[in-house]
Amino acid sequence: MSPESRCGPVATNDEGQRTGQTASPCNPRSKVEATAAELRARRAAGCRLPPLDCGCRDPWPCRCTRPPLSERTVDGYRAAARHVLRDGNTPALPIEVLRALWRRGGADRELADELYELGGVQ
Repeated sequence: MSPESRCGPVATNDEGQRTGQTASPCNPRSKVEATAAELRARRAAGCRLPPLDCGCRDPWPCRCTRPPLSERTVDGYRAAARHVLRDGNTPALPIEVLRALWRRGGADRELADELYELGGVQ
């Protein structure tokens, strides 16, 4: 498949020589630049917004209103971590889960300490 059919027309100069595909959607650099521009625009828009009740300006990355972990969720993470450890791999658990396991004490605290030392923290 030619680049023209995959990515649209190829940019050329006045002499008809190819100049590259800078404007093409297939060019990874143009995608990276577009993503960076979108993130900059989002950040600028967030600065213009009034702060939320928690003090955050952008609701997308705000984790302040996230409900606390339930005991069932922590139990599920614990069971999954033990299963992954049995297979000889290191599970990567969110830090909130490790903190909840550590606060429980006993075997859960030992598991949290082991996972932290193995580096399985996100």
